[in-house]
Amino acid sequence: MTAQVGDSFIYKGDDYSIVAISEPIQFNPLDYGIKPVACCTACWNGYWCDYHISTKGIMLQNLYINSQGDYYPEINNVSPEREGKKPFLYMGHHLYKNLNIFMEYTGKILIGKDFINEYYIHMGYQSAWAYEVLEELVFDNGKLTKTVNHSEMAKKLRLERNQKTSDNIPLFVKKSFSLEMKDKAWWIE
Repeated sequence: MTAQVGDSFIYKGDDYSIVAISEPIQFNPLDYGIKPVACCTACWNGYWCDYHISTKGIMLQNLYINSQGDYYPEINNVSPEREGKKPFLYMGHHLYKNLNIFMEYTGKILIGKDFINEYYIHMGYQSAWAYEVLEELVFDNGKLTKTVNHSEMAKKLRLERNQKTSDNIPLFVKKSFSLEMKDKAWWIE
């Protein structure tokens, strides 16, 4: 099993990892005729995205994708960059840069930064509490309506985790490959 590269969020000028979501963000490459396929075990989805907040709301900024049949049409008048001389710059994926596609998202997105390497697992997505900074962003139709800092809760959960181990390995594996709030941030209502 391999740790998965996940979507990221640029928030207040910093790069954050999306560590949990209440509802999927409704970007689908198939809407653009692209069928993503995995080109490495670190990205079973075949793609990942960078999002940011503009005055309009959540915007899909960059798309890293590997397409079945090597088909890469323009998206929002943007052609993809292909990997150049640095063979793992995008892990074999193509980059659609500065797409600026509005995402009409309603739900919660939990983002984290300053990952603590001590808690790295080489399987699925990393645990939400393994980040020093943990922020909950609440959106209504793409607009940011509320933020909640969960960094203290993450710290508390790290302390609790250091005192016990998990005996339910199948459940641990299932939750590792999930980005659902109930699996990654069960304390958020």
